[in-house]
Amino acid sequence: MLQEDNLKGQSMDTAGNRPAQANIQHMQVPQQPNSPAPRQTAQEEAQDVRVDTRGVTGRWLVETAALVLLAFVIAMGVRWLLVEPYRIPTGSMLPTIQIDDHILIYKLGTHLGATPNQEDVIVFYDPTDTFTNLVKRVVATEGQVVDLVDGRVVVDGEVLYEPFVLNGSVTEPLMPDINMNAPIQYPFTVPTDHVFVLGDNRQRSSDSRAFGPVPLADVKGVAFFTYWPINNFATLE
Repeated sequence: MLQEDNLKGQSMDTAGNRPAQANIQHMQVPQQPNSPAPRQTAQEEAQDVRVDTRGVTGRWLVETAALVLLAFVIAMGVRWLLVEPYRIPTGSMLPTIQIDDHILIYKLGTHLGATPNQEDVIVFYDPTDTFTNLVKRVVATEGQVVDLVDGRVVVDGEVLYEPFVLNGSVTEPLMPDINMNAPIQYPFTVPTDHVFVLGDNRQRSSDSRAFGPVPLADVKGVAFFTYWPINNFATLE
């Protein structure tokens, strides 16, 4: 009986829950995925970082040098095509421009055929050859009629309001320059493609009263800014 019971127990065990050992034998072992690459050591990672940094630094230096070169080319283009600096050696434009002031002129307008407007401060070739260039203020443009009456400037029959003129200055006719055949007769009509210019310091300025109207072809540009010395840093009006 005992043997028979043992056999039955074994049979039930086989039909029911299988022994653990049998489960292990019939269990399929899953395939392991590919093992990851071994991690780099800290020294190797640091070396890679140094290599990458050198590459980035090299590109940054090249790009910076290219930008500096581009900025230089643009600045030179602006210098020669649009804007040009000048130093003022005399006091003919006091108080607007002081002696030894450094100004900037805008050249593009005249290069494209634009004409200066009344009250613009312009730089032009000196017709007397005393200086390379002169700086004066436009008081009349082509076709306008200029007259000097009682120390005041009259254009087209109206007395000009000139708050920029040095206090106490009066505007009187001047003797002609040596390159002129005769003094200007007032009222004077400004010829085509010319401007009539005066210095703001009327009693210390050689201008159109002495050498006549200025051809537009001789105008180099319109002054718009004083940049040196720093205490005179301002726009020109």
